[in-house]
Amino acid sequence: MKTLLEIISIIHRGIDRCVSAGQWIALVFVFLLGPIAFYEVVVRKLGHPTTWSFHILVYIQLFMIWFGIAYTQKVRGHVSVDIITRLLPLTTRVVTRIFAHIVCEVITIVLIWESCVMVKRSYGYHLMTTEEFLHPVYWLQIPVVIGAVLLFFVFFSQMCDDIKWLVTGKGSPEDL
Repeated sequence: MKTLLEIISIIHRGIDRCVSAGQWIALVFVFLLGPIAFYEVVVRKLGHPTTWSFHILVYIQLFMIWFGIAYTQKVRGHVSVDIITRLLPLTTRVVTRIFAHIVCEVITIVLIWESCVMVKRSYGYHLMTTEEFLHPVYWLQIPVVIGAVLLFFVFFSQMCDDIKWLVTGKGSPEDL
C-alpha cells in the first residue's frame, strides 16, 4: 500500500503534466499571434484590411491567457505584494501563504462554477458568435473552465507543498 506522501507525489506529477500541456498550448498561440497581427498591420497599411484577423487575434489571446494562467502561477509569475510578509519569520510567511492559497482556491472554485454555468447556458441556448465565423460561443468559453481547473490544482499543489514543509521541516519552501 502506498503512503500518503507517495500518493500526493503522484498527484503532483499529474498536475505538473497537465499544466505543462497548457503551457505548450499557450506557447503555440503566442507564436500564432505575432504573424497574424503582423499580416494585419501590413495589409491595413496597404489599404486592404482583413475581416477575419481581429476575431482570430481575440480568440488566440483568450486561449493563450486561460491555458497559460496555471503555468504562470506554477512558476509564481503573478504579481504579489510582499513588502510586509518579507519582514515576517519564515514559518509565519509559509502559514500566511497557505491562508492565501485557501482564499485563492475558494475564488477559483467560484470561477470554475460560474464558468461551467456560462458554458452550459451558451450550449443550452445554442448561442452563436455574430461575426464572420459563425460558431458556437461555448467553444470560446471552454478554455476558461480548463484554465480555472488547472489553476485550482496548482494552488492546491502549492498549498500541499507548504503544509508538507511545515510538517516535515525538510528543505526550504519555494520562493520565500
